[in-house]
Amino acid sequence: MTEALIRQRVEAMVKALRAKDIDGLMSFYARDMVSFDIAPPLRYVGAEQKRRTWQEAFAAFAGPIAYEVRDLNLTTQGELAFVHSLNHVSGTLAGGRVTDVWLRWTACFRRIDGVWLVVHDHVSVPADFEHGKAVLNLTP
Repeated sequence: MTEALIRQRVEAMVKALRAKDIDGLMSFYARDMVSFDIAPPLRYVGAEQKRRTWQEAFAAFAGPIAYEVRDLNLTTQGELAFVHSLNHVSGTLAGGRVTDVWLRWTACFRRIDGVWLVVHDHVSVPADFEHGKAVLNLTP
């Protein structure tokens, strides 16, 4: 039952993300969450910083955001649940350039007052350390 609830939460998060529904998306995050996101800085602390990051991301896209969660893996134990997946994001950026990238996503949900909320997430792409660059052309 817990696994089904978490999967529903992830699906609803993706729906809000695709709709650029900032309030809907933020309803999935705990107030004191910590995020290691794709964009600097190294760490965001608190839902308000995460909100600003999402608002900037939504503004970067000229139109809709296509977003897919693939290979969602889930582990639950009591009041905690961990998920990880490969996520595909694509769309046209405000400057007209098309982006099409696969990301790695890990999140920890905790049941707070009966609601499963993200208390930590980590979004990344592989890196080419020799050249000091992100590797954005990989696909599963």
